[in-house]
Amino acid sequence: MNYSEALPNFSGQIVGNGRFELVDMIGSGSYGNVYRALDAQSDPCEPVYYAIKCLPKTELSPERLVCQRREILLHSLVSSSSPHICTLHEIIEEELYIYFVLDYCPGGDLYTAIIENRIYQNNVPLIKRAFIELLDGVHACHQLGVYHRDLKPENILCRQSGLDIRVADFGLATKSRISQEFGVGSSYYMSPECISREMKYPHYSPLHTDIWSLGVILVNMVSGRNPWRFATPSDKGFLGYLYNVDFLREILPISKSFNDILKRIFRLQPFSRISLPELREEILNLDTFYMSDAELRDASDNAQEAARDDYHRRAAPLTDLVFNQVVADTTLVNCSSTKSNFHSDGGPPYPKWAYRGSAPASRRPSDLPPASVNRTPSQLHIRAFEPQDYRLYESRDSLSSCSTRSVSSGVESEGPITPETHAHEPAIDVADLSEGQTLDEPILARMPVKMGPKRPRRFSFRNVVSRFKIF
Repeated sequence: MNYSEALPNFSGQIVGNGRFELVDMIGSGSYGNVYRALDAQSDPCEPVYYAIKCLPKTELSPERLVCQRREILLHSLVSSSSPHICTLHEIIEEELYIYFVLDYCPGGDLYTAIIENRIYQNNVPLIKRAFIELLDGVHACHQLGVYHRDLKPENILCRQSGLDIRVADFGLATKSRISQEFGVGSSYYMSPECISREMKYPHYSPLHTDIWSLGVILVNMVSGRNPWRFATPSDKGFLGYLYNVDFLREILPISKSFNDILKRIFRLQPFSRISLPELREEILNLDTFYMSDAELRDASDNAQEAARDDYHRRAAPLTDLVFNQVVADTTLVNCSSTKSNFHSDGGPPYPKWAYRGSAPASRRPSDLPPASVNRTPSQLHIRAFEPQDYRLYESRDSLSSCSTRSVSSGVESEGPITPETHAHEPAIDVADLSEGQTLDEPILARMPVKMGPKRPRRFSFRNVVSRFKIF
């Protein structure tokens, strides 16, 4: 059921006892809508804006109510731990609706920065700075025992154009260090052990799955491409990597040092993957993500073809935010930092916030507390979530499910609250990416029905790389 379609348009409405004016809708998902909201208490000369997510409270299944509560509790737990996590400032409950007051990020999401605006194209310092911010946000969550499980460009927001990164959407997050809930997340960013029981893993580590997802996101930022559709042997791109760990350098014009980092991220043994502090240090010390001109002349035809692509060959990146160096602080953000104050955006209104339902995602978490939800509408009030709220969740590592479906790898269930995503089986033949499509729709030519038993000598770039057309 798409709950957002049944919601009225609240643009122009006042919520929070007159505190917030919902100016305009900037995003929509299956479970709710997101508005840019003006803080009526802010200085008219320096107006302060928030993003407010509106969700229905009534006519929801008990499991949906539990999922709402879990997202609030885990997001509230990590909200003040890092400047690179989208802050959940407060919760507003009315008789029929609940509102999440969040940071407003006028820079949009990371997908917009990568593909639509091409902000990171060939801009090594900018990629490094933005990715370090992302690492700091995710590491802060991990320090508190919260694992995101749905890291992808659409769930990462930017306060500035491509910078001031904020991790968002904790609808699939968990506190379980070990999980048996396979297929949770978005398929293009899932680790092999998370995808399904077919990979013969009895369980997986959400922490190490997050590290894998970060590696795919970094490939997105550097090349504008996904390395594969599914990290399984049935995927031709991933099969190429299984045959040859230097496969990505055979098909993309990336430097040897960057390829070495990717090999440490994309290790099949989860516990042998690079840690986030180590990854941060490696990125800071990296000279470049790309091949030199001399290396490119000796590179494979596939890598040369990729380098000729418009994404790589434009003269200058589409941003004024060019940095000569990354801040050389190799210390990860202290998770005990105090909660950030309300902020002011200033300036004219920004483009709409790009919430997308773009990637196949599923939710089968079994780590929820038993629902004890009062379906009686509450009185209007504003409150922050207190530690006792969190203890309801914390009491067990793995409790009743948010879904009544089994944890079968062949069944997909509900996606996160916002941005909503639906599970689907991607087709092998896909046309070139057109305007409006997303990073989660890779471009694959038709592959042969069978592959020989021998190790292939060459993979065609167009046949195996999940490619994203820029326009």
